[in-house]
Amino acid sequence: MTRSTYVGHLASAGTALGLLHHTDLPPVAPPGPGPGEPPAPDSAVAAGAGAASDPAPDPASPSAPAPDPVAEVTEAFDAVAEQLAGLSQTLRASGQTDMADIVEVDGYIALDGELRGAAVQQVRAGRSAPDAVVLAVHEYAALLANLDDPTLAERAADVRQVGRRVLAHVAGAKSAVPEGPVVLAAQEIGAADLLEYGDLVVAAVSAIGGPNSHASIIARSLGIPLILGIDAEVLNHPDGTEVLIDAERSTLTVNPEPGERTAAVAAMDAARRRREVLAAERDLPSQTLDGQAVALCANVATSVETKAANTAKADGVGLLRTELPFLDARSWPTAEQHAAVLRPILGKLAGQPVTVRMLDFADDKFPPFLADQAVDGHLGRGLPHMLAEPHAFADQFRAILAAGEACDLRVMIPMVATVEELAACARILADVAAELDVAPPPIGAMIELPEAVEIADELAAAGAFFSIGSNDLTSQILGLDRRDPAVSPALAAHPRVLDAIARTVQAAHRRDIRVSVCGDAAAHPLVIPLLLGLGCDVLSVAPAALDETRVRVRRLDAQICADVAAEALACETLEGVQRLVRRRCWPAMP
Repeated sequence: MTRSTYVGHLASAGTALGLLHHTDLPPVAPPGPGPGEPPAPDSAVAAGAGAASDPAPDPASPSAPAPDPVAEVTEAFDAVAEQLAGLSQTLRASGQTDMADIVEVDGYIALDGELRGAAVQQVRAGRSAPDAVVLAVHEYAALLANLDDPTLAERAADVRQVGRRVLAHVAGAKSAVPEGPVVLAAQEIGAADLLEYGDLVVAAVSAIGGPNSHASIIARSLGIPLILGIDAEVLNHPDGTEVLIDAERSTLTVNPEPGERTAAVAAMDAARRRREVLAAERDLPSQTLDGQAVALCANVATSVETKAANTAKADGVGLLRTELPFLDARSWPTAEQHAAVLRPILGKLAGQPVTVRMLDFADDKFPPFLADQAVDGHLGRGLPHMLAEPHAFADQFRAILAAGEACDLRVMIPMVATVEELAACARILADVAAELDVAPPPIGAMIELPEAVEIADELAAAGAFFSIGSNDLTSQILGLDRRDPAVSPALAAHPRVLDAIARTVQAAHRRDIRVSVCGDAAAHPLVIPLLLGLGCDVLSVAPAALDETRVRVRRLDAQICADVAAEALACETLEGVQRLVRRRCWPAMP
């Protein structure tokens, strides 16, 4: 047996040993052009590998009636919708409502009239049923993916996953139930793939896909190592091949050597023990060695992440992202659409403080209905577009107040640049609250622009709290594109960024309002001591980072952090700050 190693990109960390199991279809030839048509584009749906399948019946057999391709396509979509609905019901019955919600969304895609209609139209134009499905799915997914938006591309992945299953039904392919433990492998892993085989799945690899896909969210929530962008050559290895996943190095090793197996088992045991040690402090207060309390909240966008935050004993939600479900919308979301997304999340947060961020559209994430307002692919700040459509703001406020009536709500306005913008938002919120006969929740500004830092005193007088978006603030101050792979949360320790954070905190505390940090820097070990030292009141982090952030906070001294932060502001370089933190604020961790 030949040992070989393949490299990809980390989506969910961990180490695992298992047997390879393909989830994709047998390869399907790309559809050729119809009469007078140009060649059809390639489709990710048509690619794949999977050894365990039954051949489809031969339509040319004398005993087989000629199939009706329209019926074939319709029945395939129906079968997939039923399959996904059944999986969703099974998950819900076992208490895994968060996972069920995600699978249910895929089921709705299989029921989508536009997608089905496009496939039927292709059949009536003379395409075979498989070619019709490939083309319809390609067109539907490309509509999202071609908007040059990474988050939209992830929604396109859901469409392709449904298309893969529909194509499997048309082709008559039946996947064998694997024997565990298994490492799933596919051209593109779907969320349902990770859930279908339950505890048998110990890891997964995918040739394509992104870190914000439903599959990636599920993998991180379940603690399943996942590597994306793996060399497609991996898919040529047969089911049952022993493989070793080292997600920290983003590698998959086929036929690992005995020493590698031993090291992997030791690494898995060590990681499990460390998770247990970190989790053991969940019921202890989030405070420094000298008694300074630090609220520890979670950043969430789905019910899956919300459940994980509750399990890790978060002090509430410091950032509820609301725009992700609407990045493929053709018009401003209605109050009913907002409420449908918010209820599964806010329903898990009764009695807890929850900061809901209003729709945050920007250059790297904007929906089709705002595409005509973008200039050379740049939308700019989303807030002015929202304020130009006050009914859209009002509808979201209505949904938040209705769906979150059992929560301790706060409303956060992103990308604020002027006091007038914050005041306009507050007026709309007050009008909607009066209409619903409820008290308006506190409204605050997200500080992520240099111009907001400059008017922090005025914003503090107009708002009830500040939340620092360290990702955007760092990029803006240092003149970087936040989508640049070189941008790291560690850059928030740059002296110029620290100066902006310090001025923001000082302005807020002069008005007795609290400051949270909800960007990725809030969980970075080099930045946490500086944020505490500058006086930030709340750290809001990804659910998976809650345990480690709490343990780190409990091993820091607030006064030493304050001294180090003061010295860091006088440093000239990022490297100087990092050396200072490592020397003075680097506690021993489990």
